[in-house]
Amino acid sequence: MTREIRDLMARLAEAEEAARAAIQTGDDKAAEEAMTKVRSLRARIKALQELEEGALDLGGQRVDEPETPKDLGSEYKRVFVKAIRNRGLTASELAVVREYRAAMHEGGVTSDPDGDSSLIVPQDIQTRINEIMRSRVALSQYVRVERVNTLSGSRVLERDEDMTPLAAVDEYGEIPELDNPKFTPVNYQLRKRAGILPITNELLNDTDQNLLDYVADWIARKVLVTHNTLILDVLRGLTPETLASADDLKKVLNVSLDPDVSLNAVILTNQDGYHWLDTLKDNDGRYLLQPDVTQPGRRVLFGRPVVPVPNRYLPSTVDGDTVTAPFFIGALNQFEVLFPRGVYELASTREGGQAWRRDTTELRVISRDDCRQWDAAAAVYGLVTVSG
Repeated sequence: MTREIRDLMARLAEAEEAARAAIQTGDDKAAEEAMTKVRSLRARIKALQELEEGALDLGGQRVDEPETPKDLGSEYKRVFVKAIRNRGLTASELAVVREYRAAMHEGGVTSDPDGDSSLIVPQDIQTRINEIMRSRVALSQYVRVERVNTLSGSRVLERDEDMTPLAAVDEYGEIPELDNPKFTPVNYQLRKRAGILPITNELLNDTDQNLLDYVADWIARKVLVTHNTLILDVLRGLTPETLASADDLKKVLNVSLDPDVSLNAVILTNQDGYHWLDTLKDNDGRYLLQPDVTQPGRRVLFGRPVVPVPNRYLPSTVDGDTVTAPFFIGALNQFEVLFPRGVYELASTREGGQAWRRDTTELRVISRDDCRQWDAAAAVYGLVTVSG
């Protein structure tokens, strides 16, 4: 793929985003102008792609082009690993970095004598990071996730409002207008979040694969904790109510939540709350918490998944011998929205921080995320005294 095509694809992505925004806000004129630009860019990209595949000679026979250059992603990964080891990048390697960032719509790049200071993590490693997060207790799998490419903006989301039935109309009678759907704007403002990862020289001298596996696992754990914390902070914004028994939990599911919300609800608590649930029995002495036949290792209560979070991230309130555990019950994908940039930036140094003193290389990881409430009626915050 040529740089010209990549530039056009970047412009196409911006035009498509503008068209979607105009459609959501009901600006028909702006939407049509954006779609005209989208169609024009798509046509130009298609024409250039046909030219890139091969030229036609005068006799109508296709003449193959010279062999294409090495895959950009593979070449960038080689440069990326070299930069992690803080070895200086050549002018041609810096050009690969700039071309890759342009292809990923991530702008320019800055550099210093010891290597690049603003590398983005290769796409296949980002995929691996997401896979590692999914293998742990990632609360992002329960909320709505809207990946964004801008540092701030808004999403217009439809709220779950009451609907009136269609009106009865006599033959030849005038048909009334329908009640319009209700939409709620959800604004976001991505915050930069960063951390430092020191790497020993022994690991730097190890194989590329082991080094990348270690970096991917560390970033995954950090981003997982970050997202979980953001999600829990929004949930804590609800006004808590006291729940005393399993019957109170059942009342939340049956009465407090809308039936459609309740069907998709989860019960999120900490280790103390999970242990309390795990000791509840019915009148016949059978435990209420049951294995989920659809997902081994998960437990359900009243048919809803129970999600335990470590106490260190979601602590109970302790007052003497009384321990009160938090419970969040509801459809979290309707309650809040997580806005991740989905792109991680990496820089390395042997002189900054503690690297020079410890004879190590330090990596600086930057991520940008935000989390916002959407529908407050989609979840209930309960407090249960589990001991004392």
